[in-house]
Amino acid sequence: MKTANDNAPSSETVKQHGTNFALSPSNHVSKRAVQDNHPSSIPDLITNDELQEDQGLTTSLKLTLGCWLAALLLAIGTFSLNASTGPKVFASLSLLWTGMWASYVSADYGKWRVSELSVVTAMCGLLGTVIVSAAYFNVGLTITDGLILMSIIPLFVGFILKSRICVLASICASLIWGALNFSGVTEQSDIMFLFPAIWAAQIFIGTKIRSGMVITLAVLTAYYWAANIIFTHWSVGNLPLTFGTAAVFICGLAHHRAGKAAEDNLITGSSVHIYAGWLAAVIGAIGFQYFWLVPDAIATETASLSSNGLLIWKAIVSFALATVFCSAIIRYKFTQISLAGIFLLTAASALIPLMLWIPSWPQNLTAAIPGLSVVPTMGILIGSAIIASALGMMLNGVRRHAPVMIGMGLVMLFAEAALLYKPDLMTLDNAIIFTAGTLISLAIGAAIAGSSLAHQAPAPRLKHS
Repeated sequence: MKTANDNAPSSETVKQHGTNFALSPSNHVSKRAVQDNHPSSIPDLITNDELQEDQGLTTSLKLTLGCWLAALLLAIGTFSLNASTGPKVFASLSLLWTGMWASYVSADYGKWRVSELSVVTAMCGLLGTVIVSAAYFNVGLTITDGLILMSIIPLFVGFILKSRICVLASICASLIWGALNFSGVTEQSDIMFLFPAIWAAQIFIGTKIRSGMVITLAVLTAYYWAANIIFTHWSVGNLPLTFGTAAVFICGLAHHRAGKAAEDNLITGSSVHIYAGWLAAVIGAIGFQYFWLVPDAIATETASLSSNGLLIWKAIVSFALATVFCSAIIRYKFTQISLAGIFLLTAASALIPLMLWIPSWPQNLTAAIPGLSVVPTMGILIGSAIIASALGMMLNGVRRHAPVMIGMGLVMLFAEAALLYKPDLMTLDNAIIFTAGTLISLAIGAAIAGSSLAHQAPAPRLKHS
């Protein structure tokens, strides 16, 4: 008859070769120790064969990595010593194939860092082959063209192999490409228009492989390019800063709202887009605000926007506003914004660009109230909206227990205080305008938030039928 303790693991012992082995987790005996105490049996021979096979595989890994390192050193040596075309091509092709093979074998062993690093060297081998072949056939491939290739080709490899380091290599090539272009070391390429597609692909692959580092660096690279393009065109008189800062504001806001929609869809890295987009939008708004606080600031604008430039600017603004509207619709599906908030948000987002698109409406607004002038009234109103947004960011940070959001809100509050706390602005009329603007902005923000104030983000999915 079995008792209640018959099934306890510690109650059974096994006698083997004069030794008691308790079948408890704290008294394990390795298979190798048992093998040393008795003659080899058929299972032991099978085990020994598996061990020999593992040793053989380890040898093959070492051999593969040795060939890969030899090809890497050969490539470095031939290019450093400026060898002839034949050795360069041979070294580049060797690095290409040994890098790909080393990546495959290393991944088979679970050596993922080595696998990804060897993929990058394989891409370098491909780039070396293309550059040397182009020079041999007088194709005229420049260093910029090589960086463009290194920005594009690793993206395909990274997508296929789910390799983070390949996408990082693409981002590094994009950064070097931009640095050389904007510093004047190389001429600006005619295919710079490809960069938005490259940036979008980097972000897309970063979300697919769930790499926060890739997403963050790709976003920073995109803003680096945008800032340099604005500065370059402004420095040669092709872009007024008012138009540039308004474009930064609306594009940053579209980026922020798209990040919020991505968060509702539980997409990896959405917080990076939320923070970066909000910072870009507020920085653009502060830059635009400056021209409406200082009476002589707009008058000192010497740059002019051509008709084609104005059309491009309007297209960018229209696309950004469409992104804001579509993102709000997506958020409405997840009960993160009210129906009225969709239209309020889109209309509020359009106010700053419309000050340049339709220049007469700020004058008409201030002319309706006696005693007010466009400058600094519009600057104070923009400042009140920025302060309301910063307060909202801080409250969201408290609600979500996110110190980053609280810190960003505080920084922008101090920036606004530095802009608005000036003796010539300290009047009763300006105080009334500021207070009214802040209250209206907070009310609009609450109306836009709608039902999302009732719960934490990301929202419960598919609330609306």
